[in-house]
Amino acid sequence: MSAEFQRLIDKDQIRDAMLRYCRGVDRRQWDLVRDAFFEDATDHHADFKGAIPDFISWIEPQHAQVAKSSHVLGNILIEFASDSVAVVESYFVVNLELGPEASGHRRQFVDDGSKDAPGRVKLDVHGRYVDRFEKRDGEWRVAKRQTVFDSQHSRPLLGNVDENTQWALGRRDAEDAVFQARRDAGL
Repeated sequence: MSAEFQRLIDKDQIRDAMLRYCRGVDRRQWDLVRDAFFEDATDHHADFKGAIPDFISWIEPQHAQVAKSSHVLGNILIEFASDSVAVVESYFVVNLELGPEASGHRRQFVDDGSKDAPGRVKLDVHGRYVDRFEKRDGEWRVAKRQTVFDSQHSRPLLGNVDENTQWALGRRDAEDAVFQARRDAGL
């Protein structure tokens, strides 16, 4: 296999790890999040800095309070330092719907006086994952992550897609449409 073709495969494996992370957080599938990182990886993510098992323990209860979550990746620049190390900068937009009980996220992001206000808040966060990916035993995963926050915007949530009872609505658990499609396909 040519070196150029291997680079294309490597890039695809790196992007796939990023997408597993996003799906894992949005669907609260913590094994998918864990699978995007090596066991000894570290993450510096907002108020958290430490090992991945501790990161999962930190983020899981916070997202238990988040009604809706959607991580969208944009530009992903992959720069190879060697055949087994890459620096990856991935732009993201995270859209969150926070109820009054989402105290952790409200404390971190909502600074417009509505922290203690009743009702739901729509939060949009723009930033970048700056990752050191490594290839170990033929598999690319994150070895070190720095989450960089570039901007955020919060506002009271008016209207709600949940009121459209004829639509297929997103869920943050195993009953989401993607998991039904996977079951139907034998995955």
